[in-house]
Amino acid sequence: MFCTSHTSQNVSFLDRIVTCDEKWVLYNNRKRSARWLNKNEAPKHMPKSQIHQRKDLLTVWWGVHEIIKYFLLQSNKSITAQTYCQFIQEMNEKLKIQCPVLINRKDPILLHDNVMPHVARMTVMKLNELLQYPPYSPDLSPTDVHFFKHLDHFISGKTFSNILDITNSINEFLDSENPDFFTNGIYSLVDRWQKCIDAAGNYFDK
Repeated sequence: MFCTSHTSQNVSFLDRIVTCDEKWVLYNNRKRSARWLNKNEAPKHMPKSQIHQRKDLLTVWWGVHEIIKYFLLQSNKSITAQTYCQFIQEMNEKLKIQCPVLINRKDPILLHDNVMPHVARMTVMKLNELLQYPPYSPDLSPTDVHFFKHLDHFISGKTFSNILDITNSINEFLDSENPDFFTNGIYSLVDRWQKCIDAAGNYFDK
């Protein structure tokens, strides 16, 4: 379960974090194979990757113990403020089941970026109803530097035929990870916060 504590006093600050981010998932994730060349042998011509590859947009919501909810949008669709507000509402409904103590006291803390649908007036109004949301730094996104990093490794070399294939692969990825995967991703924020302070808010190596 996402939240095992029975009272809000037992829920630590890190346990209250709900984080999300988006990424494109390519249908063709094949890796180029390496080969040895003899001295003075010219490498064979390799076709370049297509500029406009088929891809779908993945939005992931998760916390310290497990995934809360994820959404896949086909490439011909985009995330608008209205779409994002719908995501927030559905995520909130799921969180009510996983950790009602947080929802009942409005204790979840949302960590997300500041792209347009996330900061639109409609979104801000929805967030004010449901969640707290602190300032954001791109270096402090556990979804980007932890979750998506491992997902990219998992799907490397895979090809997908349709959105169902992508969904099945994401589910396989989630099933392959133990609970420590999510805990480590959130708790690593402590070290990253310190790095952000040491860098005076400037970017630092991930």
